[in-house]
Amino acid sequence: MNNDKCAGGKSESMPKDEQKNVEEFKLSFVGRSADQGIMQIEDLTRSLEGWNCYWQTTVAVYYNQELSSKQLPKDIRPEIKIKAFDHGSFDVFGVVVMPLGLMVGYDIFKCVWKWQISVLKSHIRTKKGFVSRDAAITNLEIFAKTHGIKSKNRSESAKVLDMIDQDLNEFVEPIDRSAKEIVVKGKSLEMPLTVTSADKRALRSGYHLEGSGEVADYETCRVRFIRINTETGNALVEFEQPKDITRMGHQYARIIDPTVHTPRNIYTKALHEGAFINAFGKIVRSRISNKFRHWELAVSMPKETRPLLD
Repeated sequence: MNNDKCAGGKSESMPKDEQKNVEEFKLSFVGRSADQGIMQIEDLTRSLEGWNCYWQTTVAVYYNQELSSKQLPKDIRPEIKIKAFDHGSFDVFGVVVMPLGLMVGYDIFKCVWKWQISVLKSHIRTKKGFVSRDAAITNLEIFAKTHGIKSKNRSESAKVLDMIDQDLNEFVEPIDRSAKEIVVKGKSLEMPLTVTSADKRALRSGYHLEGSGEVADYETCRVRFIRINTETGNALVEFEQPKDITRMGHQYARIIDPTVHTPRNIYTKALHEGAFINAFGKIVRSRISNKFRHWELAVSMPKETRPLLD
């Protein structure tokens, strides 16, 4: 490692109670609605995720002293955290801007809050019951009907169930990690909602698996590679024609074709060209939770089958 000191002015003295391995930073979003203290949640989360990944990449390059995509071992990677303004809890204040066209004839916020909280509680009850996925879909359709919401078809109901399950699992991620519980409050919400560790465990639990759980057939798809680790085969991909939530946006994948480890292979060629290529892919789910984990991909049909659950 280059031992030259970083260029810069004289550093200020550090308080005695401050840890030397902790560096505070501030991100200021200026202009447009940010000047009114409001930001789109997608903008903020993507910005923070990008800032976190940027730190991981640049610190790894600096300490490895080479332009390489190799990351630092997990136990020595920097942790990027967000601080609250006040201690006691980490409060995030937000606003929901509803189109004026929906603000007709009734209290839309009160009705939406009631529906959302009911769906959350119903889904947690379903997961606690460890029912089959098919039974969970039926429960959702029956529950929706009691609220005057009709079911389009079984396939669409299944997609909505998966979207709800994935969204809620991401929402409760901080529980047992950064927080003990999450409390939701709203101006039109009659009573605060508290989501606990028990709720998180229920959401993380899988559906009851029926049958042998053997491998599903590979399907054809067209993907573009965003990142590839040629040592492990792990990759980040984008599907050309996403048809469900497991194909939308950037998805984790594992290339099981051994040629990915060789120089100048078809996968790295496609990565550098930024082109979509034909591939065979299938979903791999967790053995414990049955939750989507990643895609397995190869440009030619794999010769041997692999377990659907990982």
